Amino acid sequence: MQALFGMRALFAVVVIGCVLAAVVPATAAPIAPYGGTNPFRCKLQKLGTGTEYSDPSADPLCVEFDKTNQNVTDFGIVDFLLNEPARTAAAVPKCFYYQVDHWTGSIVQGGKPTLWHWDGRYFFDKAKGMGGVRVANLTIGGVPADPSLLPGFPSEFSPYFGRGEGGAFVTLGAGVPECAARVDTPAKARKVYRRTGP
Repeated sequence: MQALFGMRALFAVVVIGCVLAAVVPATAAPIAPYGGTNPFRCKLQKLGTGTEYSDPSADPLCVEFDKTNQNVTDFGIVDFLLNEPARTAAAVPKCFYYQVDHWTGSIVQGGKPTLWHWDGRYFFDKAKGMGGVRVANLTIGGVPADPSLLPGFPSEFSPYFGRGEGGAFVTLGAGVPECAARVDTPAKARKVYRRTGP
């Protein structure tokens, strides 16, 4: 059982660490709290457990995934892992991206114990050179967990996270010129943004 808890903790660390590493460069950048709101004008495409986008060319691309079938007995974890490359490939070329997802891992689908669970909200904005992550309802082994206490968690983000939840965004500086050109006038910006910040 202790080995199983160690695997769960390692998995949670890897996932949260990857999300944060994607938005944190080697040098420090301005960091602020992020509540998970969608900064973009877009239709949220609800993909369930799959990768069939109703509008794959949308940019901003705003999506919601159900990642609650990460089980062992029905190989749901394998299905999840096989879908992640397609999800990543759809997001990476976009200038503006927002994602909502719900994660649950278990031995038996819907059974106890729940190995891990959280609800996430993430965004990146290549025009402004910024991105953020919001985690809520984080549990490991059914116990609320503080992501900032996990090994490898970036210390710069620690003030913005606590027991079971937290969120922060980082501004990295200059954006991608092609993306910045899409919002370089007030009229263009109104087509992309809901308001001025995350």
